[in-house]
Amino acid sequence: MTESQALETLTREDPEAAGDAKAALAWLTGDEGLEIISLLRLQEFLWYALPVKWPMSTPGRVGVARALGRLFLLAGLDRYAGVCSSAATERIITAYAAGHEEGIAAYTEAIEASNAAPPDTDLLAWGSVMGPQERAAYDACAAALELAFASGELNVGARGWRTKRADLVNRWLTGRSEASLPRPAQAGDDTGHVPDGPLGTDTWLGRISAERIDAWAHGRPGERSRLARALIPRLLEPPALPDDPLPTLRWLLGHADEGLRLTARHYIAPALVTEAVDTFGWRDQLVGTLRQELDVFPLHTLRGMAQTEMGAIRRSRTSLVLTRTGKLMAADPAARWHIGTAALIGPDDGPQPDFSVAVREAALLVILTSGPTGYDDLTRLLTDIHGVEGWAAGSRTGLASAVRTELYTLRHRLWALHLLGSERSFAAPLSLTDTGVSAALSALLARALRPRHHLGLG
Repeated sequence: MTESQALETLTREDPEAAGDAKAALAWLTGDEGLEIISLLRLQEFLWYALPVKWPMSTPGRVGVARALGRLFLLAGLDRYAGVCSSAATERIITAYAAGHEEGIAAYTEAIEASNAAPPDTDLLAWGSVMGPQERAAYDACAAALELAFASGELNVGARGWRTKRADLVNRWLTGRSEASLPRPAQAGDDTGHVPDGPLGTDTWLGRISAERIDAWAHGRPGERSRLARALIPRLLEPPALPDDPLPTLRWLLGHADEGLRLTARHYIAPALVTEAVDTFGWRDQLVGTLRQELDVFPLHTLRGMAQTEMGAIRRSRTSLVLTRTGKLMAADPAARWHIGTAALIGPDDGPQPDFSVAVREAALLVILTSGPTGYDDLTRLLTDIHGVEGWAAGSRTGLASAVRTELYTLRHRLWALHLLGSERSFAAPLSLTDTGVSAALSALLARALRPRHHLGLG
């Protein structure tokens, strides 16, 4: 039956159920018809929108689901009808009666088990808070997956099916099909046009990237947003990968691959400290015997970043060894570069940005837009930025002191990764090498492209 025929038949059978089904269908499709329904869209309605946003009792919501199922059955959409009338749907709707968190947990578990939602891949991690381009891509990928499962191209449980599913999503994200892509809704400049290029708009992945960059650049008030917007063209055309990305990190990972020896107190062994000092020119930059890890602050900082924020190494008894991430970074220079440079700013996954992360991000924004900047000027600028943004530190003096501390942390990170300009005294401006400029852009790009899981863009 057509949609109208199915509604007429259901009206004759049960006028109340027909009213429920018609209301549910309007919520699902607007006036676009049954053709736009996908398994994922239906599941999101039944397992989230219906129990959360429809002001009615739990039995009433279950009744709406069953009425919609009857309509689908009449229209020949048996698989969708089965979802509506399933015990799982009733169980999830009922779970919300015990509390919102219980309902969300049941919904999330069921979505993951159904394999209807596109998975994260090495190209893209989906956000739970999406812009219009990302949501459109998510729905389009979900429809492609549904077709692949229905046609037998993908079979749950078959050997390698998860890899095949990820490959399908990646092909969908990177395939160029102008007819299938809506016009971009956000702007990369004042003309409303997002430039083409490595992150251009001729693929879903490019449009998601441009949308995330734009949201990041406009997501904070005042001066930070102005600085970020000025960098959009450089972020949309990221620099090429250096010939030897982050050599100090490569050295550390190379030794950890064989098991990097530690002392009884779990510091890097003196022989390896000496090797690092001589290899990377730190003997001319530091004073003392430089035989202990704590005497060589760049090395100590490098180890801390690799172990804590990159998750590349871990301690195993009296050695440092590679994690799975570390093995990837050791084998793949691009992975080493992207993961290593992202650690300059650090992770920030909470609903509110971490102060340390916010300062390091703003400092790189200032240096990239204004060039080398003295510590006093940089402290003043960042104190103004964070004061406007509402960061509290008891007083302006206290806020300035906190900002200065974070600037020193950023300086040590840049030094550890061989990205700091040649003049390293605190009286000199904070500057970057040419590779340091590329690394700073890479770090900010990682911030801009990260998936959003909270409404605050941070």
